[in-house]
Amino acid sequence: MKKFVAIVLALSLVLSLAACGGKKTQETEAAALTVEGTMEELLNKTIEQRPVEFMGGVIPVDLTDSSEDGLWALKSYTGLDGAEKITEAAAFEPMMGSIPYSMVMVRTAEGADVKAVAEGMKNGIDQRKWICVEADDLRVAAAGDVVVLMMVSSQHADVVTPEGIIGGFEAVAGALDLNETK
Repeated sequence: MKKFVAIVLALSLVLSLAACGGKKTQETEAAALTVEGTMEELLNKTIEQRPVEFMGGVIPVDLTDSSEDGLWALKSYTGLDGAEKITEAAAFEPMMGSIPYSMVMVRTAEGADVKAVAEGMKNGIDQRKWICVEADDLRVAAAGDVVVLMMVSSQHADVVTPEGIIGGFEAVAGALDLNETK
């Protein structure tokens, strides 16, 4: 009888440890889905990882502005027609000059399909949003709940490359879930 009780106790101990381990894995996976930091912080950290050779600045995108100008800004920076699937957005672009370069990061809303948001950004962005120049190299990547869109003219490969910027984003945010080229 003592052996039976000892076996039952040992089995219950093993099962309880296995159950606790499963909870920790679920908590760890949930934490991995959220990239820490604001979009402005992540943009600045990415640029620190892969500096660009021009003066640029971070521009927060106001997702609450539903005016015509606000919706134009949202579309111009993110390629998205609405902000329902994102909670935060910011862009890094040149301050002056005619360098067709834009790096945009958005945080997806809880429950939003990150790949669908990335696809919407990639398909909706205007690569000729500048007056006389065009970004012909477009990349979209995601890590956790953050999507980054990076576009530049291949003529400026000596100044900045999408691979370098996406690599900087990966160094800051962790492994990429998606890395596509248009």
